[in-house]
Amino acid sequence: MAIVLTADEAVKRIPDGATVLLEAMPTEEVFPAFYRMYQATGSPKDLTVAWAAGIGPFSTEERGMNHFAHPGMVKRMILGHSGLNHNVVKVIANNEVEAYNLPQGVITQWFREIAAGRPGLITRVGLGTFVDPRIEGGKLNERTRACEDLVEVLEVGGREMLRYKPIKADAAVIRGTSADPEGNITLENEALFMESLEAAMAAKNCGGIVIAQVERLRDTPARPIDVRIPGILVDIVVVATSRKTHPHTLFVDCDPSYVGDEIADLSSALEPMPLTAEKVICRRAFLELKKGDLINLGVGIPMGVAQVAQEEGMLKDITMTTEIGVIGGLPQGGKNFGPARNPSAIISQTVMFDFYDGGGLDATCVGMAQVDAEGNVNVSRLGANVIGSGGFINITQNASEVMFCGEFSAVGSDIAVEEGKLAIRKDGKAVKFVEKVGQITFSGKVAREEGHKILFITERCVFKLEKEGLKLIEVAPGVDIEKDILQRMQFKPLMASEVKLMAPEIFLPAPMGRKD
Repeated sequence: MAIVLTADEAVKRIPDGATVLLEAMPTEEVFPAFYRMYQATGSPKDLTVAWAAGIGPFSTEERGMNHFAHPGMVKRMILGHSGLNHNVVKVIANNEVEAYNLPQGVITQWFREIAAGRPGLITRVGLGTFVDPRIEGGKLNERTRACEDLVEVLEVGGREMLRYKPIKADAAVIRGTSADPEGNITLENEALFMESLEAAMAAKNCGGIVIAQVERLRDTPARPIDVRIPGILVDIVVVATSRKTHPHTLFVDCDPSYVGDEIADLSSALEPMPLTAEKVICRRAFLELKKGDLINLGVGIPMGVAQVAQEEGMLKDITMTTEIGVIGGLPQGGKNFGPARNPSAIISQTVMFDFYDGGGLDATCVGMAQVDAEGNVNVSRLGANVIGSGGFINITQNASEVMFCGEFSAVGSDIAVEEGKLAIRKDGKAVKFVEKVGQITFSGKVAREEGHKILFITERCVFKLEKEGLKLIEVAPGVDIEKDILQRMQFKPLMASEVKLMAPEIFLPAPMGRKD
């Protein structure tokens, strides 16, 4: 039977050296108690903490996963994403903790495999990327180089696979909306379900403890159909003291449209974009979509594809999803990425990645920081800044069509759309099409083996990944191929026999008129 404790009392139950599975939601009642207790008593210390998503304050504020950026208290991090938590990035870069980055979807599914007592997760996700043990093994700093490999290569049915080795979970911290007298947890006011059930089951089956932060206690038993984490899996319940310590996200305390309690008016939520280089990219990506497509849009420029779809009257003809488990509605962007307004369904992050890994996505539009001649893409490490892969590896390796969307160059560019043409007034200082990417987050070699359609869409040209490498297939009107493209790349791409002009309506102010 679960007992009700304060956050400090709950964290006292976690032993030194424990491996703690964290549901990366703003659990701002329990999370701060870790460092508070460590400062006061010296325990818990030498923890291994593992989380999948990258929730964070985009700053050095002591919120989100920054609560665990304390060397001594934490010895090792196993994470899906770090870049949103500036303190986490710092302690990794300074070699103050051991650190591994595994794909976001892999970590959620890994929790389930640990719960089931299976010999780890066996999958092709991560092959050929920095997670592959033949490349970096997901190790993020020098301190971790001498540590054990968490991933190994296997052959199954004549195909290479990666095996993510199981670990023993000593504790899990999850969150929900309510706890009934038997410790059953409901999630009716949660914007996301995440992998709370999988984490709880993993810790319980490893003989560990499960701490659940909830918004409130119930006096009567919850309806069985509403219970998402059974009380048999919960040891300790911590009740949040305010909405601020149990918000929907770190940036929105409560939005009823996230959970279906209200239907938000979205008529003005997606204003038409001004005709800029960014809109050119989003329009070209939109032209790849078909009615009925199930899609995923990445953070940044790719989110603009939704605005283009709205302007073209086709937003209702496609279904947007997020890897965190939201289907339908309008996914939130920027810092608040994750939930959606007016979603049609919310499922667990683990199940969503199962669907993605099996080829459920018709298309995805994601960003790109660096691209090389092999079609490799880097979004996970820029110099010393460890960003992490998030769901990028799962999504790009398994979607039927992948569109990498981004500006051709970066930092200080001045590009305009004038009279149906692209005018490059000043190019960016940073080259994005490089001889060799700084880290392989997407493997061009593996993508060619899988045979999916891969496009690289910029404001001035489009490349397609062919068996022989990256091929230039389209160019924007007003762009000189030699001066504006080839001379600003560190490698020479393959050239289509006929490099076509990008569709002229992309560069005109009026809607493109592609609804039919």
